[in-house]
Amino acid sequence: MNQQVDRVEVRPGVGMLALFPAMNYKAWYAVGEFVDNALQSWRANQERLAAVGGGVARLNIDIDISRDDGRIVVTDNAAGISTRDIARAFTPAAPPADASGLSQFGIGMKSAATWYAKRFVITTTALGEPVRREVAFDIPRIVDEGAEFIDVRTASALADEHGTRIELTDLNHPAPTGRTLGKVRDYLASIYRRFLGDPRVEIVVAGRRLEYDAPTLLVAPRWTTPDGEPLTWRKQISVTTEVGRTITGWAGLFAKGSTSSAGFALLYRDKVVQGAGGAAKDGDGYKPTLVFGRGNSFESQRLVGELDVSEIGVTHTKDALVWQFGEEDSFLEQLGQALDDEPLPLLRQARGYRATERGRAIQTEVRKMVEDVAQAVAQRIPERDVPVDDVAAMNAAPASPPVEQSVDLADTEWDVLGERLTISVIDNPADTGHWMRVYQERSAWKVTVNRAHRFTQSFAYLPGMDLEPVLRLAVAIALAQIKAERSGSREPRYLLAELNHILTGPLAQKATS
Repeated sequence: MNQQVDRVEVRPGVGMLALFPAMNYKAWYAVGEFVDNALQSWRANQERLAAVGGGVARLNIDIDISRDDGRIVVTDNAAGISTRDIARAFTPAAPPADASGLSQFGIGMKSAATWYAKRFVITTTALGEPVRREVAFDIPRIVDEGAEFIDVRTASALADEHGTRIELTDLNHPAPTGRTLGKVRDYLASIYRRFLGDPRVEIVVAGRRLEYDAPTLLVAPRWTTPDGEPLTWRKQISVTTEVGRTITGWAGLFAKGSTSSAGFALLYRDKVVQGAGGAAKDGDGYKPTLVFGRGNSFESQRLVGELDVSEIGVTHTKDALVWQFGEEDSFLEQLGQALDDEPLPLLRQARGYRATERGRAIQTEVRKMVEDVAQAVAQRIPERDVPVDDVAAMNAAPASPPVEQSVDLADTEWDVLGERLTISVIDNPADTGHWMRVYQERSAWKVTVNRAHRFTQSFAYLPGMDLEPVLRLAVAIALAQIKAERSGSREPRYLLAELNHILTGPLAQKATS
C-alpha cells in the first residue's frame, strides 16, 4: 500500500500545547471532547451517512480503556475529517467554519488529548474520500523543539470507509478502572442523555453501552389536600434573563427524595455542561441556594429538571456557563417564581408533602440503622469519676411514661452501661408532643424515637434524609439521662457533661459495616 507524507501546521499552538496538561479537566469532560467531535460530525452529515448506511445514519462511539498498558482508544464511525478541514483540525485554537455545534472553539480535541496523554495518534478517513490520514503527536518533543509542523501520513482507504480513531498513550493521568470507571460511565451517560435517547446513537465505554435512566417523578395530591386527585409534579419552564436571553426546559419533583441526585442539569446544544453529577448520583447537580435553600432542605432532595442554556455562553472546556454581570442572580429569582407558580407550585409541594412510607424497605433500613447504633453503644464507654455532690443529690424526677404506638419500625435490646436497654423507632403521627421518650419498663430501660414527629420529619425523614445521626443523638441523650437518674442527680450540668462525654465514644463514629 502506497503511503504519502504531507505536513500540518501546529503554530501558533506550540506554547498552548505545553499548557494543556495543567488544565482543570476531569476525566469524563476530557473524554467528552472526543465524543463531541464525533457527535458534531454525525449531526452535520446525517444525510450523507444515511445514504451509505442503508437509509439510517447510525453513530457508534467506542471508548476502549486498558489500564495494564496505559492506553485509551476512542473510535467512531462518523464522517471523519475532510481534506479541507485537516489543517484547522490539528491546529490549536483554530475554530471551525461552522461554530454553531458542539465543536465551537477549535481547542477541545487537542486540549483534552494533551491533558490526558503525552503522546497520541489520530487516524481519520473522511466520508467519500478514499484516503486515510494519520497524525502522531509527541507533545514533549514538539514543545522541546518548538516544532511548527507535524507530518501527516496518508494512505489509500476503502471507498465506504469513514470515521476517526484517537489512541492515547503515555498517559498523564491513570486510565480509569473500578469505581472511577463507573463514575466516568455515569457522568458520560448523564452528559449525553439527549443523544442516548436517539436509537441511532450508541456510546460504549470499556465494553458497556451507556444508558440514561430518566428520573421517576412524584405523582401525588397537593400537600394541602392529601386525599385529593394525584398530580404529576412536572412543569415546563421558560425564563428570559434581564439581558434578553431565554432559558427553557422542565422541572419536577422526585418520587423519592435524594440529596445526591437532585438538582438541575444545564444543557448547551443538547449536551449537559453543568449539573451532570445529579444523574450520576454524585451530588453536584446545579443547586443554587436561591432556589434550593441551604443544607438538607426538602427542595434540595426532591427538585430536579433540565434547562436549555444554549443562549448563554460556555467556557472553552464546556463545563461551565459564562453569565453576564448579575444575570445569574436575576435569572434565579425569576426561576424560583416560575417553579412555584400555580397550578403546580413545586417548591411549596416539596416543602409540604410527606410520603407515607412504612413499607418493608423502610423498616429494613431503619432496623439496620438501629442495629448499627446499638452495636456502637454496646461497646465499652470510658468511665469517668462521678462528683460527690451529684451522688448525694436527691433522685431525679421520673422519665416520661410510655404512650400507645401506631407502628413499631424497629425494636432491639442491648446491654449498655450494665443495664438492659431497648431502642425503638416508632411511627406515631398521633403523638405530636413527644419526639423521644426514656422510661423504665420492668428491669430494662426503653428509648423510643418518633419518626412521625415534626422534628424528625423536618430533618431526618427517610428516604432521602439521614436518620442515623439523629437517632445516635437521641440514644446519647437517653444514656446521659439514665446515668443521671441512677446517680440521683438533679443538676442539668451533670446531664450535659455526660452527653458530651458519651459523644466522645463510639456513638460519634460512622458504622463501618
